[in-house]
Amino acid sequence: MMAKASGAKGLKTEELVRAYFLRAGFFVMRGIKLRHDGVELTDIDMWVYERSATLARRRTIIDIKDKRTPQAAERLFFVRGVASVVSVEGAGVATTDNRPMLRELARKHGVLWIDGADLQRLKDSDALSGLNRLTEEEFNGEIAGIDNARNGRVFRDKIDEIKSAVADRFGPSCANTALDGFQLFAREAVNAHPASAAARGAGRLTYLAAAIAAAAFDFSSADTALRPSAERVRHMTDAIRFGANTEGALSNLRWTEAAIREYLPNGAGLAQVVREKFMKELNAVPAEGLAEIVIRLSNTEKLFSIAKSLEKAAYAFHLVSFDHLDADTKGFLGALLDFADISRSKFAEGWTGRPQADTGVSGRSLEVRNDDPMVPDKGEEGSDKRKVAPAQGKNQRRLL
Repeated sequence: MMAKASGAKGLKTEELVRAYFLRAGFFVMRGIKLRHDGVELTDIDMWVYERSATLARRRTIIDIKDKRTPQAAERLFFVRGVASVVSVEGAGVATTDNRPMLRELARKHGVLWIDGADLQRLKDSDALSGLNRLTEEEFNGEIAGIDNARNGRVFRDKIDEIKSAVADRFGPSCANTALDGFQLFAREAVNAHPASAAARGAGRLTYLAAAIAAAAFDFSSADTALRPSAERVRHMTDAIRFGANTEGALSNLRWTEAAIREYLPNGAGLAQVVREKFMKELNAVPAEGLAEIVIRLSNTEKLFSIAKSLEKAAYAFHLVSFDHLDADTKGFLGALLDFADISRSKFAEGWTGRPQADTGVSGRSLEVRNDDPMVPDKGEEGSDKRKVAPAQGKNQRRLL
């Protein structure tokens, strides 16, 4: 995970594993750069988010290595350490190594283990082939082409910033970073020539930023899921305005006021002016309306489903237009456009599209043996209920 997979073979395997988890009903991202103070530390091959119940959320990072000498044991300990650093609930390794002792070691340390035999079953599965979506490399190439035409890196830097926030600040702070990027991308989509490469690329990024915001809001909503509705809306409103630490932001304001009073002439008056302007600008942010929508959608799995729908739209071969999104997704995206003060109709006119198609293909069942509860079973008739199927051997789970 921490170094890029070498060559096309490794990248193709990453896409295959992503397809597996997408088809299982998770929200998935590839190629996240973990940063600290603007310095890039390492890469996370795959980041997986699951909502399994009203209060249950789970994030898992997965290291993927399709190599002749995968150094699987080292990757196991390394990904477990990174998971601890970024405070996610789970870690996993996908490797070509088939040694049983490594599976047992992974089980002992609570690491999801996908070995060479599991990878081969994924490669042989018709269900994971022919998905109507861009690979991460194709997506990045399209965005890079737009940046290069403008002799800059605006799009790439902003989406990298948002994805980095997913790794270590998932929740209100990540949602705010995604909303900032959403506003940039949506304005670019509206201002670009209709149906141009720039309009479509900005549209893809708008969908992706909105998807990340929806997932981050869904994750943060679990903290107040059992509180009264009015309190939940107030909490979410503060989160949208201040980020993850409302009290910390207000504490910084109080510190600034105290410094102005102490060190500047007429400090008391200036401090009052600073406070009033600061609070006026914050209150001008139309956070209440968006917070109410987020809380209403997060009462069920709708917000999580919207996040997955927007991610799917971002990577679709045939870019879906705003008017062809499903009703819930369109409503949430429209709320974000209103929040950013961007015309829904102008955004809808950016490019023509077609309705989203279900790209799932029925195929053989896939087995991933492990002791980690994140591996789901879709249940009968494609339901989204996650359950453990009867074991077919030690530590086996089945994904239908």
